Amino acid sequence: MHRRSLVALSQLAIVICTLLDIAEPSLGMVWPIAASAAVFIVLEWKTVPAGIRRTSLVLLAITIALLPIAHAPAAALERGIRIGGLIASLLLSVALLSRAAQRVPLLRQVISALLSVPAQQRFGTVTVAAQLFGGLLGFAGVAMMMEAASELPITSHEERVDCFGAISRGYAAANLWSPMFSNVSILLAVSPGLAWATVLPFALLLSLASLVLGVAVHRLSGRRQSNDVASEGENRWAVLRKASPLLMGMLGFLLCVVFLSGLTHLPVAACIIALAPLVAWILNMKEGAHRRQPTEVARRMLADVDGLRTLVTEVTLLLASGCAGTMIASAIPATWTGPIASAVSPYPVLACLLLPTSVVLMSSASVHPLLAGILVATAFPAASMGLPPAAHLLAVLSGLALAVIVTPFSVMSLTASRFSGLPLWTVSVRTHLGFTVVKLLLVAAFLGGLSGYLAR
Repeated sequence: MHRRSLVALSQLAIVICTLLDIAEPSLGMVWPIAASAAVFIVLEWKTVPAGIRRTSLVLLAITIALLPIAHAPAAALERGIRIGGLIASLLLSVALLSRAAQRVPLLRQVISALLSVPAQQRFGTVTVAAQLFGGLLGFAGVAMMMEAASELPITSHEERVDCFGAISRGYAAANLWSPMFSNVSILLAVSPGLAWATVLPFALLLSLASLVLGVAVHRLSGRRQSNDVASEGENRWAVLRKASPLLMGMLGFLLCVVFLSGLTHLPVAACIIALAPLVAWILNMKEGAHRRQPTEVARRMLADVDGLRTLVTEVTLLLASGCAGTMIASAIPATWTGPIASAVSPYPVLACLLLPTSVVLMSSASVHPLLAGILVATAFPAASMGLPPAAHLLAVLSGLALAVIVTPFSVMSLTASRFSGLPLWTVSVRTHLGFTVVKLLLVAAFLGGLSGYLAR
């Protein structure tokens, strides 16, 4: 069989085995997930960057070395494979949908219009837009915004920093509530029994607070806006009217996912994995006034599936991080984490500060944010911290969302640096450090104050 066909079949097997495992855990699909992912990774191993290969091999070695000393090693390993398989399946499925969405002409027109609003309105408008497009299209929506921003005639250094900083902060806020991102699914998998709908209202409140805080910090910086981009661009309300069909379509997809989840009692992430390819087919059927034939759509979809080979880097790191994170957390003695948890458990605000801060600090030490989030969530479970599960999940999730924009090692920071032409340190630490510190305090006060209500 042709190598590319084997790669496509291995990707399909990851998705199908993951969905079967979610629907009926007793089927024993964990090891088929691992085998399918292994085939995909081995076939595309040479295309994985050397740094990611080394990191993944180190994480694999750590996982194997900890097997003899971990508590319930088989269960921890299976849990790690399930987490890695779920996120890999979500990534592959959403990427297929994103590739189809990027061909919609109106989408690119709206993104260009959003970035061309008058300079005085741009920061808040771009932050909201990045949250919406990122939350409803995943990372591809944010990457499209950065690509469009790179083409704007902005010559002012400060204004370029602000523009890309606004996109990054919108992305961070979307990570708090959108099931299109892996962070939400990861932590829901680590917190069994907790549903996305349960945390959604509080996640939206946190994202709104993030927006208000970001705009306030930007205005307090006292930067003067230049006229690099023509001020005669459409105002934000005109752009919103133009974007309304897109927003309604994306929101409709999310509502269908939620409805299907309630109907089948499956996690929201599983419903996204199942529905995204169907929506991608529908989007590929029509471009403008032209309606494609099924054979033409099938060829395009197969080409898109072939293009997903490039996601082997993410799949490799996700699987390695998922297994290593659960294994390390299982191997950490309770005598190490117990005293810390006991010290902060009487103080919900302090517990809600410790969790996200730990994720950010570990990520800043070059630990992958995904691994840091799994480690912190598993080593310091909600019960030991004296927190209700929803507050615990949102605290760790807030740390993950901040880590991906403030650390220079994340994919988000690397993408922002590549499109903006700004130094990596500038688009990450210098732009977001102050915002991150204030946001951590805000998260602690908000979730700590709500912990009593959430515990009911």
